[in-house]
Amino acid sequence: RRRRGARLRPLMTHPPLSEDRAWCEATLPRVSRTFVLNIRLLAGPLREAVSAGYLLCRTADTLEDAWPGSAEEIRARFGLLRDALAGDEGAAAALAAAAARGGGELELVAGLPRSWRVWRALPGPDRERIAECLRTMVPGMCRYAARAAERAPGTPYLDSEAELHDYCWVVAGCVGVMLTRLSEADAGRDGPALGRRLELAPVVGEALQLTNILLDWPEDVRQGRCHVPADWLAAEDLAPARLVGPAHPGVDRLARRLEDMARAALTRVPDYLDLVPPRALRYRLFVLMPALWALASLEHARTDPEFPRGRRPRLPRGRLWREAAGALFGHRGAALRRLRAAAPRPGA
Repeated sequence: RRRRGARLRPLMTHPPLSEDRAWCEATLPRVSRTFVLNIRLLAGPLREAVSAGYLLCRTADTLEDAWPGSAEEIRARFGLLRDALAGDEGAAAALAAAAARGGGELELVAGLPRSWRVWRALPGPDRERIAECLRTMVPGMCRYAARAAERAPGTPYLDSEAELHDYCWVVAGCVGVMLTRLSEADAGRDGPALGRRLELAPVVGEALQLTNILLDWPEDVRQGRCHVPADWLAAEDLAPARLVGPAHPGVDRLARRLEDMARAALTRVPDYLDLVPPRALRYRLFVLMPALWALASLEHARTDPEFPRGRRPRLPRGRLWREAAGALFGHRGAALRRLRAAAPRPGA
């Protein structure tokens, strides 16, 4: 019984879970042009888990990329997200309320309580696999974003090639591991095959992240964020601002170096897919299509005379669908051979 004079703790009221799920479904197209095509390949519980996990990962990404502030403010925001992922609904609400006041690109963060509730409604194992990924992603992103806020403007975001690989792990490699764990029911729980898939999963994420870093180069540099490592720039005697300036052979060499890294990682994707049984066709295509889109984007960027100094190259929609068809009809042969042949030529 309540003691006389004791105050009742207010209860949080929520919309029905079906409305939260509908919000997540409607939000996916607004946060990714291609993922919304890809997610439709999945079905049932896997699709719901991947969708919820993706929106939470993109929430962390938004904190890093679209919400500037002091190092202390950045750490506080990531701290609220960390607490939310530990089960604190109040932290999710507080972060969402702060984002709602910012508007604009923070819409996804403002909707965090909705994606949080959908995530919390997942079966325990799936919920934990997503949380495990974000326990890598959130502190990793926070570390890099807070450090950048403490540095002088124009300082490269990453110091070395080793940090480039680490950054790819905390923003994408851990997502590859999460997807591999979530897909166990479809792709199999066989010990040796699953263990090998988990070993290769980070390189699948790295391949896509390196491609995005290269393609986003013009926009990122103009917004004051340079993911080309400082030691690479020093070797060419270039400042980040020169990466979008007049033509310079050093800029072309750096772009080719980053492209070669992305291509080398893409050649490993077939090794991962070889361990996914043919019966898991939907998941095979879910992994294969983005890899083919990444390779096609690299090829398209090579033909764009304004890249990397001008603008971000956009893969034409017709090419996007042709690559998707190639994945569907060649997922066990031609498409895998195409990726294996993506390796940079010696001496290129």
